[in-house]
Amino acid sequence: MWKLITIGVLLAACSSRVCSTSIFYSNKDANQVLKIQKRANSFLEELKPGSVERECIEERCDFEEASEIFETKEATLNFWSKYIEVKYTNCTVNNGGCEHFCRDDPANQCRSCSCASGYQLMNDHTMCEPGVEFPCGRVKMDYIEAKAGFNIRLIEGKIGRRGGSPWQIMLQNSKGKFLCGGVLIHPSWVLTAAHCTEAEEGLKVRLGKFHRLRTEADEQTIWVDKCVSHENYTKETSDNDIAMLHLAEPVMYNKYALPICLPTRDLAEQELTRSGKQMVVTGWGSTSDANHNYSTFLSYIQIPMVPRNECAQAMRFAISDNMLCAGSLGDKKDSCAGDSGGPMITKYKDTWFLVGLVSWGEGCGRREKFGVYTKVSQYLEWIQHHIDEMSASWKG
Repeated sequence: MWKLITIGVLLAACSSRVCSTSIFYSNKDANQVLKIQKRANSFLEELKPGSVERECIEERCDFEEASEIFETKEATLNFWSKYIEVKYTNCTVNNGGCEHFCRDDPANQCRSCSCASGYQLMNDHTMCEPGVEFPCGRVKMDYIEAKAGFNIRLIEGKIGRRGGSPWQIMLQNSKGKFLCGGVLIHPSWVLTAAHCTEAEEGLKVRLGKFHRLRTEADEQTIWVDKCVSHENYTKETSDNDIAMLHLAEPVMYNKYALPICLPTRDLAEQELTRSGKQMVVTGWGSTSDANHNYSTFLSYIQIPMVPRNECAQAMRFAISDNMLCAGSLGDKKDSCAGDSGGPMITKYKDTWFLVGLVSWGEGCGRREKFGVYTKVSQYLEWIQHHIDEMSASWKG
């Protein structure tokens, strides 16, 4: 009963954007709340007329259920915005109910949702729908659904399927030699590891690739006209192992070539990199640390995120705040030579987000070691700065 009274009071107190200062009902309205009786689902409940107290207070309702109760769209939206504000007053629980990004407004004890580039916020103020044909982080076919088998590459990895990782790029030198992986984040920008760009003068990227050696339909090859390695990259420690590659011409998006979504720092740290959360790593890298026998097909592994302190105990070299660790002790699944710069991603709700870049390890596939990845959320402002700077220079 107290739960129902609290919901009623908060609904009165909140508006769609901010919470008002008044938190009290009139005597008449308060008495109406006190008359509500809690009921469990009963036989033929779906045949009953829509009821706010049954559908949205006793149970957790969605926007569609709320719309069945109210006669107009305006009335539904008015209720829903208040209902959501009450249910999620901040971003700490379940990302505030937001499908993509959640932002707290501490002054008003409320929160608001927003969406990744290429998406728009729906009428329920929580969900995100694509506003373009090829939004980031959405694929037509997941590589994880591919049949198991062919234990090659990425130490005990599995072959994916073409189009399952459309943000994956192959980095080559000017002579066409395979160097590293990378990930598309923008029509004109690719992220990779800084150590992949150290010794090379001319670089080019290939998109829409699945078979490493064969030219495929809809494949794109684009030259890199600017390489920006992080100014604090340290070769000896692999700290800040990240670089941005600007493409000489923009990528033509299709189902085999589209960008991964970048998270906000809050989403990455509160939801995406929680200990034990499953990550996916893709690449054409070596099948063992004994040779450079690269995989013919783009493959993937699924591995859990590991707490930094646990990783630091297992590794001989230092794990900085700019690094993430993933893998399982006793399990050989790991990235290896040739996978460097490639993406470590995870799915949140229905969208894939970039979490890390393959960086380094102590050998490959060793049962007592983890793989180490560049922590992308540490560089979001740095990434945006260079995108904006280049855009401004082009306009100029």
